[in-house]
Amino acid sequence: MSNAEILLWQGKFRRTLVLLAGFGTLGLKWGEVISSDSVVARLIGADAALLIGAGQIMLYFAFIQLMMRYVKKSGHAGHGAIVATVVADMLLLFAIVFTTTPPSEYSRALILSIFTLQFTQLYYGQKATLYHLATVVVFFTMTVLAAGKYGATITPAELFWDMAIVVFCVLLFAGLQGQMAERLRRIVSVFEKAQTGDFSIAYDETADKMPDAITVVGRAYNRMRGHLETIVLTDPLSGCYNRRGFDQLVTREVSRAVRGGHPLSVLAIDVDHFKRINDEFGHLTGDEVLREMGALLRDTARLGDVVARIGGEEFEILAPDTNAEGAQILADRLMQAFHSRPFSSVGGRRTITISIGVGSDVARNDQIAGTLMARADEALYVAKRNGRDRTETWHPGMRAFDGSLPGRRSIEARAMTGDEPRS
Repeated sequence: MSNAEILLWQGKFRRTLVLLAGFGTLGLKWGEVISSDSVVARLIGADAALLIGAGQIMLYFAFIQLMMRYVKKSGHAGHGAIVATVVADMLLLFAIVFTTTPPSEYSRALILSIFTLQFTQLYYGQKATLYHLATVVVFFTMTVLAAGKYGATITPAELFWDMAIVVFCVLLFAGLQGQMAERLRRIVSVFEKAQTGDFSIAYDETADKMPDAITVVGRAYNRMRGHLETIVLTDPLSGCYNRRGFDQLVTREVSRAVRGGHPLSVLAIDVDHFKRINDEFGHLTGDEVLREMGALLRDTARLGDVVARIGGEEFEILAPDTNAEGAQILADRLMQAFHSRPFSSVGGRRTITISIGVGSDVARNDQIAGTLMARADEALYVAKRNGRDRTETWHPGMRAFDGSLPGRRSIEARAMTGDEPRS
């Protein structure tokens, strides 16, 4: 929530509280249920002091009304609005105490201020809490000194000792709350990354010197992280990464490659005549072929390669730290694996072959991934046009889409827009 939203709902709470608690207390004092003795009552009389107290409540009520109207109209509440509201809270509290409360009971104001300090800490943080605490110290000191000036019989040392205890406890509490707020920010940042499908960061339990409920939540997330990553980033049919998982890992690998000036390669892979397999054996068998194909690609790819099913029978492999020669070796190994592998899903009655398009280059900027995927896609279509069951490596001048396939845009246009290379 924004500061404006918080001030608006707290304004309603403040109005209700000050009317009920303030006038309720004045009513008890008027009825002599509790003592109405105070410095002001001794000077001008108890009834006049209570009337002044009622006037103070109404002034505060008017201030809150004006503040809420300003915040609602502007839709914004800066640091100044928060400080002004805190000062008004404490000014009312200590003014009422000075006007209607016996000097020996001034510590009641400190007790009430602890409640308001907790609200400030919870909603506005440590900085606003320190301002609030400083306001309490100043107003309490002024109240005690004013009472002594007008001849009240008090023991300032004892009252100031009460104030010192309150200040110490509030600072200790604020420190603990600040630590909890920081840890909540850490766990929220982890959840925000998970919301985008990024499960690379775990909650750091070792940073929690005093484990509590937040630590329990962090541990629960860490236990679920692997399962969530599998569900969100993995294609359930092939067992390879899905498009979201592939894109995330590509982003990470590209950043690393750009920093080191390393080469990257992308292999675009497509099952040859997959429609015939579906037509001849049925879609369930086609799914089994994709499942076997995913396992074969993962087993054949190298450690560190990213294997993903992009859609349908289309797969891609990102090969980090791999130049064109290395990508060709990987493609040859994949072709050999498919040639030597009898697919049990079709009962050995059909040989499953693939076509591969390869794009390789040195990573010079963050756009390299889109460029390489577009190049690999174009090389894949050249491989299919040239007879399938083969590998083609992209080279300058290769034009699979310009005129040969209607509706296809050039590689340059697709790389610039970042569109997917295949439909």
